[in-house]
Order: sequence, then structure tokens, then C-alpha cells
Amino acid sequence: MGLEHLKRYTISDNGVAEYSAKAKTDTDVGGYTYWSLMDSVLFCFTVITTIGYGNVAPRTFHGRIFVIAYGLIGVPFTMLAIANLGKFLATVLKTWTSPFVKCARRLRRRLCKPKYTAKEKQRLMERESRRSVKPKSADDDGSSDTDDELDEDDDSTSDGIVLFISFVIYIIIGSIAIAAYEPNMDLFEAIYFNFVTLTTIGLGDLVPQSDTYLVSAVIRVDVITLVYCTVGLALTTIAIEIAADTLKKLHYFGRKMENVANVQVWFGGKKISMKALVKNLGDQFNVPLDELETLNLEQFVDNAIKVEEGELATLRVDKGWMKSNYWQAIESGTMHYVDDDDLVTLHSNRNYYSEF
Repeated sequence: MGLEHLKRYTISDNGVAEYSAKAKTDTDVGGYTYWSLMDSVLFCFTVITTIGYGNVAPRTFHGRIFVIAYGLIGVPFTMLAIANLGKFLATVLKTWTSPFVKCARRLRRRLCKPKYTAKEKQRLMERESRRSVKPKSADDDGSSDTDDELDEDDDSTSDGIVLFISFVIYIIIGSIAIAAYEPNMDLFEAIYFNFVTLTTIGLGDLVPQSDTYLVSAVIRVDVITLVYCTVGLALTTIAIEIAADTLKKLHYFGRKMENVANVQVWFGGKKISMKALVKNLGDQFNVPLDELETLNLEQFVDNAIKVEEGELATLRVDKGWMKSNYWQAIESGTMHYVDDDDLVTLHSNRNYYSEF
């Protein structure tokens, strides 16, 4: 029986106050407020997503013990699920926006056609030849392949712009919807609520409170709000990753690379140090141990980056035939002599020279 129902039957204001006090007493037993189901759902959601509004919180000892255990288990799994959802959304966004990005790049090339210097043209030709692409003439600076090579450097920038625009649109659309069914929020407050929630600031001054239903009184609108917040948190995760990469570039800008040997490279769920990776790669191709030991990894990585950026043509160095390569060529049949019929003699010669 609601307050409006009581007023309809001419109950005085004092009677309404007594009814409200009794209702409050029914929920506040022993100094504790018993939550509704939606209060519990909202609380659990804010715990495992680390938003933490704080408008509802356990006051009993057992309730707080439950929060610790529930958070230790729920937070890692939730973060993993949100990260995977974020990667999926990033792929979907890139697929949907790829045609528009390509159109924008073509339009930009037509409006402001780049002019390359002779050195830049030579670098572009070298990049194409290294990637087994048929070289084009240096004067063909309007080729689509060359422009696509240059556009690869702008992929991270394009992804960041697309994500930022998508995030703004997502907040605006969600704010319009939330302001329509949340009685305590106007449009600005809904935008404020979405930003505070999706960035996991979670001040708790504004929380979803609507108790209306959708879909034939089956789904409450505040459940839709939680679903909206979950997708928004996934978008925020992508934004944080892009921002972290950008800040990392700024942090290391102009700095000399150090301690490259101990850098951990991840392959799936396993990792290996850069030093161990290079050593095993050298063993695979029979690189002499003295060359591996004297290899300057910092200089090697720096030169490799310059090759990818087109500043260097290649790291390959032509060397004279070594003893090991000499005998490998004989055995593989890549070196022929006029009198190489007797292979046994060649093996005996190899054993003879190996004694020195």
C-alpha cells in the first residue's frame, strides 16, 4: 500500500507520517538497513567493476568479510572480461569505420598531395623492395601503395580519434536515454553520471534509482543502465590502453634505449627475455658464439627500428665465406669443382683441416 493510496482514502498527514515511520522501522532493524534486490545488484556491480559508488555499503562484520572475498575473486575476472569485450569492440569499430577512414585519407591525398624529396623517395623504394613489392619509379610519388605505406604510421592516431568520437557519442546517447527515465537526473547530470561512472571515479552523488519496468514488466530500466555502463567500461579500457601507449612514447622520446637484454617479450601466455631470444635465434642459424656475445642489443634494436622507419636500407652485411659456410656449401651441393666426383676425398680433407 503506497502513500498515494493512503492519501486517497483521506488519511491525515499524521497517519501518513506514522505509516512511513513504521515502514522504515520494518527495514531498519537493529540499526541496520535491509537492502532490496536492486540495491544488492547495484552494490555487487560497483564492487567488481571497482566503481564503488558508496551509497550502499555493508555495516556488519560478515558483510564486510563477504566484500573482501567477493572482490578478490570478482574484480580480476571482471577486468579480464571487460578487457576482452574492449578488444572485440575495438575490432568492430575498426571494421565499421575503416571505409570512412580510407575515404578521408584519399580525400586528404587529393587535396594536399605530398611532395617527396629524393631521399624520401629512395627510402620508400627501399621499403618496398624489402617487403618483396615490385619497385616503382622514383617519380611515381602518387602511387597508392606508397601512400598506404605512409598511412600505416597514422593507424594509431586514427584509432585514437575514432575511439574518442565513439566515446563522446556513446556518452551523449546514453545520457539522453538515462535522463528520460531517471527521475533525479537531467541531461547534464546524466552526462556527469556517465563520465564519473565510465571512468570508474564513482563519486556516488548520483546513482540510478528508477524502479520502472520495460518489456512487459520484466526488465527494470536500471538493469539497462548497468548493461550500458558495462559496455562503456570496455570502451574506457581501450581508451586507457591507447593513452598509455601515447604517454609511453612521450616518456621515452629522445631517450637512449637501455637494458634491452632484460626486456621481456610476450608470446601468448609465456615470455622470454630479449637476450635469450636473440641467443636462441643465433643458435638456430649457427651464428658464432663470439659474435653473439659481442652483439650490442641496444644498437641492434635501434638500427632495426631505423630500418622499419626507412632510415636504413638493411642490417644485412656481406661477409667473406667462413670455414663453416665453406663446408656447408660443399655438402649441400651449392659449390661445384671440376674434380668434385670423389665426395669421400672432400670429407677426408675436412677432417684433416679440422685438426688445425
